[in-house]
Amino acid sequence: MVKSLTWTGVYALKCDTYLQVALDFTVLEDAVSLASKLPDEPWIILEAGTPLIKSEGMRSVSILKSMAGSRLVAADLKTMDTGSLEASMAFRSGADIVSVLALAPDETIRGAVEEASRRGGLVMADLIGAEDPVGHVSRLESLGVDIILYHVGIDVQTGKGVTASSRADLVRSLKKTISNSLMAVAGGIKPGEAGELKEAGADIIIIGSAITGSNDPLREVDKFKTLVQPVCG
Repeated sequence: MVKSLTWTGVYALKCDTYLQVALDFTVLEDAVSLASKLPDEPWIILEAGTPLIKSEGMRSVSILKSMAGSRLVAADLKTMDTGSLEASMAFRSGADIVSVLALAPDETIRGAVEEASRRGGLVMADLIGAEDPVGHVSRLESLGVDIILYHVGIDVQTGKGVTASSRADLVRSLKKTISNSLMAVAGGIKPGEAGELKEAGADIIIIGSAITGSNDPLREVDKFKTLVQPVCG
């Protein structure tokens, strides 16, 4: 069964599972080169990663959007303040999805959500750094976020040897708690682990270095497609 958000904007998600490719480069040309090699499929989301936006600015979002085709574009802002302002900047640059931090004040998240409603976009709330991820779900949904992201950051992966795939039980617990939003998962995920995460409840699986650092990124995308078999309607 194909899932979709109850939200009715022009970018409502229509696939049952998405691969979001985190383009965490610091040079725009590198991000564009990799993005140009990825299939033009509606179940793929091109992410202007936080390092890319900090290095190259919102023009990175605009350029990815210009070449996106049927793919969506996410701007990984990780907004902690000025939610409306930062969301507006990203949406005006062509983003379909913007990220805010789940630990941000209600006012910040609400501002981003209101801007998304005006601009026809989606808001993803990133649980990175949250000690009790499950405990944030009700609040985030009440604020109107479209996507809730369970995210194991790179420093935690390195320091503790933990990845999102190793926390599949927590992913399942989060999914059971979520009522209306979609669920995304990120943090050291390899394409071969995507099937297990889909079974655990992930609607959007975010993969970075396992694809961007591969000598054959298309092979890694094909692994994802074979395991997940995304369906779009």
